[in-house]
Amino acid sequence: MRIYHHISTLHVVAIAGAITLVATVGLLMTLVQTTMTHTIAASEQRQHIHSLLNAAEDINNQFANVENEDLHHIIKSAKFSTNRWLAELYELRDSSENMSPVTFKEACTPLESLIQIIQNFSKSNNTQPSNTDLAAKFKRQFERYLHGITQLDKLSAKEANAVSDTLTLRKRTSMLTIGVLCLLYLAIIEHTRYWTRRRLITPVEQLADAAIQAMSGADELPQLEDCETHELNALARMLSSFVGTLKTQVKERTSELERQKLQLEREVAVRRRAEDQLRHAAFHDRLTNLCNRDLLMDRLDRCMSRAKRHNDYKFAVLFLDVDRFKEVNDSLGHTAGDQLLIAIANRLVSCLRQGDTLSRSESNTISRIGGDEFVILLDGIKARSDASIVAERLQEALSVPFDLEGRSIVSTASIGIAFNELDYDSPDHLLRDADAAMYYAKAAGKARHEIFNKQMHAEAMARLELSADLRHAFENQEFVVYYQPIVTLSSGHISGFEALVRWNHPTKGLIAPLNFIGHAEETGLIVQLGQWVLNQACHQLKQWHDELDLDFPLSMSVNVSKRQVAEPGLVDVVKKVLEETKLDGEYLRLEITESVIMANADTVTVVLNQIKELGVQLYMDDFGTGYSSLSYLHRFPIDVLKIDREFMSTMNANKNYAGVVHTVVVLAHNLNMEVIVEGVETKDQLAQLIALDCDKAQGFYFSEPLPADQSRRLLQKRPHWIQESAA
Repeated sequence: MRIYHHISTLHVVAIAGAITLVATVGLLMTLVQTTMTHTIAASEQRQHIHSLLNAAEDINNQFANVENEDLHHIIKSAKFSTNRWLAELYELRDSSENMSPVTFKEACTPLESLIQIIQNFSKSNNTQPSNTDLAAKFKRQFERYLHGITQLDKLSAKEANAVSDTLTLRKRTSMLTIGVLCLLYLAIIEHTRYWTRRRLITPVEQLADAAIQAMSGADELPQLEDCETHELNALARMLSSFVGTLKTQVKERTSELERQKLQLEREVAVRRRAEDQLRHAAFHDRLTNLCNRDLLMDRLDRCMSRAKRHNDYKFAVLFLDVDRFKEVNDSLGHTAGDQLLIAIANRLVSCLRQGDTLSRSESNTISRIGGDEFVILLDGIKARSDASIVAERLQEALSVPFDLEGRSIVSTASIGIAFNELDYDSPDHLLRDADAAMYYAKAAGKARHEIFNKQMHAEAMARLELSADLRHAFENQEFVVYYQPIVTLSSGHISGFEALVRWNHPTKGLIAPLNFIGHAEETGLIVQLGQWVLNQACHQLKQWHDELDLDFPLSMSVNVSKRQVAEPGLVDVVKKVLEETKLDGEYLRLEITESVIMANADTVTVVLNQIKELGVQLYMDDFGTGYSSLSYLHRFPIDVLKIDREFMSTMNANKNYAGVVHTVVVLAHNLNMEVIVEGVETKDQLAQLIALDCDKAQGFYFSEPLPADQSRRLLQKRPHWIQESAA
């Protein structure tokens, strides 16, 4: 059976039961209402008959108390009553449904006779005998009437009681019938509910429970009984099929989710590792794996905050710079330089781990902030001497030679120390002061440590001011070129000049190169300054060639810094200056220090050869202060060796230096090179150089560096120092 058949049956049962109940109740109510109407009518009829009986008994009582001769008065007075009684009896007879007309005849017939007697009595002449007979006759008929009305009253009372009993019976029957019908209807409804629940609700609940269990992931579903409706059976089959399909899909999806979970876990692990690596990379140096500047500044900031909360808390910053690292990096290459930095970092870490409780503190920080600069944060020291002890230990550890691919490299470090005792506002200031102390250590001879003081801060501020002034000097054209003559010892005449830059400071006056060239080298301004000096010197030499009638080839020597050699485009700069000034390259000499040439021999050799192709001569400046490896000289396209002034200052004190100079001169001449000696200040020194067969010389004995106009006048005088010296 289908569901809509069940629903139709329920509708039919409900409607039929309701109609039956309503119809039965209506029928019973109608029957009761009819019976009540009959009861009321019978009661009213009995009351009329009883009132007629009472009226007849009243007249009968009058007859009993009155003599015969006085009956005529009663008869006359009863005339109207009898007519009314008869009319009422006829009316009751016509309207009565329960009593037959025969029942009224016993009362109506005597009453009619009474009316006739009364009429006859009224027509008589009122004679006594006649009246007496009529009165007797009236009395007999009245008694018959009284008897008839009495019987009629009894019958009406009996009939009223019967109708009342019938009404009571019908009421009881109606109530009983309605009650039975209601019980029957309720029984039908209950049976219908049970039937509906068994056929519809229970199967639906079972299906719902099975669906809920299927949704909750139950492995086994309850056994579904066969439903008595096609739809629910079909739904049960569909649910079973759906659950089976769902189980299969759930298993597949679960397996897929497990695979995705494993994949996601792997991806999360990879991402976490990547995040850790990124976090580590963000706060650690990529080359040495030490803390970088950002992490160092963060820890410095924490230490400074802790120092503000605790007055007895102390910490120190050690700023370490590797001595002559640039030389190693340029000579052996950047790869070797990186390896040296890694080895230094490992040795620093190892040194602190193997030290005492102070150096093994977990809160200590070793960082590389750039290049060959390292910073060590000593957290929680007890005294200032603790930092010096650690610095000495670090320098001792770094003094042990490093083995880089079979090469033994000796490296030292200059260390600056700053404490948190000066009430610093920011970590940058503390680091700045440690850096300033490190510069003092370098200036004092390297491979040592210095503790920062206020004088260092003042000098650091002076260097900062110097940097700003240097930049303004270019804008304000405060640099000037001075020229120091170079004398050929064989003739005693000027053969050329060396261009030397001076800084004409607006407030400090003329500043010598020694006070700003080093700083310009560090800041990179030396490149711009070197190009300017080269340009000025070439223009000045060209001007002298054009304006003076010179009978000898006057040359110009210009110093080239290591920054200029390292920067690409030096050859193009020289070529451009020669083209702009229209100066032949044979008149230009470029002086490059020995340390620059030897630091990166292969690269420098290429640049030097390109410069030589322009016709420019090359001088090796400050020879004897650096590597002084004579076996390397033949590898470079050098024309002249310039012996440093230190040799001249020590030749008088140590005769061995004269032999060294003589050896250098002989070697240079064998390599087709000339020798120029700097720092000649006395006649004895000049005589020694002539005896050693040196080619050229310069120094204060001949002339100090002069401005262009004074150098011009010196050229015009054409001095001859050898003759003067001999005299």
